[in-house]
Amino acid sequence: MQDLLADAGYSNGSNYYMLEQQGITGWIPVFGKYKPKIEGFPYDRENDRYLCPMGKPLPFMGFDHTMDGRLLKNYWAGPSDCRQCPNKPTCAPRTRCRKITRTAYDGQYQRAHARQNSRRGKQMKKLCQSTVEPVFGSLVQHYGLRKINVLGKSGAHKVMLMAAAAFNLRKYMKFKPTKAVSMATALEKERQQDFRGSFLISSLLFLN
Repeated sequence: MQDLLADAGYSNGSNYYMLEQQGITGWIPVFGKYKPKIEGFPYDRENDRYLCPMGKPLPFMGFDHTMDGRLLKNYWAGPSDCRQCPNKPTCAPRTRCRKITRTAYDGQYQRAHARQNSRRGKQMKKLCQSTVEPVFGSLVQHYGLRKINVLGKSGAHKVMLMAAAAFNLRKYMKFKPTKAVSMATALEKERQQDFRGSFLISSLLFLN
């Protein structure tokens, strides 16, 4: 596998990281809340820090986790820098210093964001809309996945597999390979030609 298509529901840093580690290009749109840049705070990649509009640094201060386990990186300005700054009332009105929190997978998000806005990314989006998204719609509307009436992830996984198997079987039953169809057409033409030839020979014998 070299490319993987999925909708924005699969947009998270760990997925992007896993795909990059396996050499797979993930065409997964970045969810709408992600901002590739922070207005007025350019990122200094070499030193892993941000710079405020007054030129003061916000260095990396450590990792943190959200309630659902997402890994974050914290960047803080120096309290003394913010205390003397004339922009503090609007920049950091309720805290001692300005803080910036970013996902630990910001690099992976940046690359995914650049891919989706590229020319090929727009082509892949159309492909996803015509192949991936209709499948999810069919599974929800016609294969009972609007609500899964089992407990636990393992049970939900089994339900999803059974629905996917039913969908694929139905699709397979409707599938007509081009090669098989063309071969059947050729055999039918050959049969008709043999029949016409036999009929012509029988007619000539009858006339004689």
